[in-house]
Amino acid sequence: MSNDDDRQINLCLASPLFYPTFGGSQLRFLRYLPGFRKRGIDVRIVAGTPTVEDVTAGDSAETWSRYPVGAVLPVEIVNGAPVTRVRLPDSGGLRRSLHYLRTLYRHCSLHRPDVLQLFGTLRYNAVPWLWRLRAMGIPSVYAVTITSKLCNQRKSPLRRWLTMRKLRNRALFNALDCIIVNNAKMRELMREMGVTSRIEVIRNGVNLQRFHPAENRQDFTRIREALGIARGELMVTTVGAVMPRKGSDLLLEAWNRVLESMPGVHLVFVGPRKDLQDPGLRDYRARLEQLIGDSGAPGQVHFTGLVDNVESYLHASDVFVLPSQREGMPNCVLEAMACGVPVIITPFFGLSDDFGKPGEHYLLADFSPDSLAEALRRLLQDPGLRQRLADAALQWIRQTMDQQASLDRYASLYKELARKYK
Repeated sequence: MSNDDDRQINLCLASPLFYPTFGGSQLRFLRYLPGFRKRGIDVRIVAGTPTVEDVTAGDSAETWSRYPVGAVLPVEIVNGAPVTRVRLPDSGGLRRSLHYLRTLYRHCSLHRPDVLQLFGTLRYNAVPWLWRLRAMGIPSVYAVTITSKLCNQRKSPLRRWLTMRKLRNRALFNALDCIIVNNAKMRELMREMGVTSRIEVIRNGVNLQRFHPAENRQDFTRIREALGIARGELMVTTVGAVMPRKGSDLLLEAWNRVLESMPGVHLVFVGPRKDLQDPGLRDYRARLEQLIGDSGAPGQVHFTGLVDNVESYLHASDVFVLPSQREGMPNCVLEAMACGVPVIITPFFGLSDDFGKPGEHYLLADFSPDSLAEALRRLLQDPGLRQRLADAALQWIRQTMDQQASLDRYASLYKELARKYK
């Protein structure tokens, strides 16, 4: 390795929501920090305060609400990296984005990172700020972690074609030096939008030191006892926010049908209750409550909220399900596979061949309660099939999804881009 490759790279990680509000991409980059440091990447983080809809239990104890909008909060150290947070308006929109972009620009002017890595929400009004950063010699990278609503497969082909080619969206992505997507399908969709910037596919990767099959039955027994799941009963788990896009209602409908012939099945939702946090989801919450009440077994539905030991819940599970409508490469599914849990997913928009093969690494169900219920019954009633799927998926994850390989790709890309304007 050359001396140039060995030099320290100063990276600015930027996301309007990062800490302590964790979403998929925020949590993933937080977990990347130790690996970045080992690869000579020194990280500073610029984030903002959450919207009303995104406030979590961890945020409720924060003191940021006493600061005026636009104020920069005292620097915090999170996972070894300094985090600068700006007090943003409590509701979304261009004003919120403007305050964040202004703070990000000032931070980069002061600390002059070698590379700026953006993720999370990025609006069109970022374009002039990206141009100004480029003029300063700071290359910008944006991680697209989920397929855009603009690419909704349920739109007519003509309407989808017109929507995807809106000038402002194309201009935003083309103002970036590089775009990172986590599967080949997303790269294809970006090109369909008319994006000409460099696009790199870097899979999310799984921390195989953390997510692996249980070495003993301790997690299995402890989690099930805490949830009140008796010996001989079955546990179906999903991980992620409780919200419409994640198909929480679809899973409850399917579970209700499964109960008709298999009354000893418990359903566990691991993740934040967005239906409780977002006032706009009041009707959705009522629908979930009705489905639970109609099941006749409300005590067999469990909501854990955010947890730090997701792997323990996976170790205790018989089947993992993600009935989502739109994703990129959801790590919760890869982590379930790495833990040796058989998986059922729906054909979410963004599903790619990079995700494995249906029937070999996971079962694929349609977006209907009957189809999902049938897939659940099939797995729950056949321990042999569960084991075959789990074994094949585990081997595939170990061969293709090691997080260390993903970190190597990120580090190599950052070091290459750091030389771009030198």
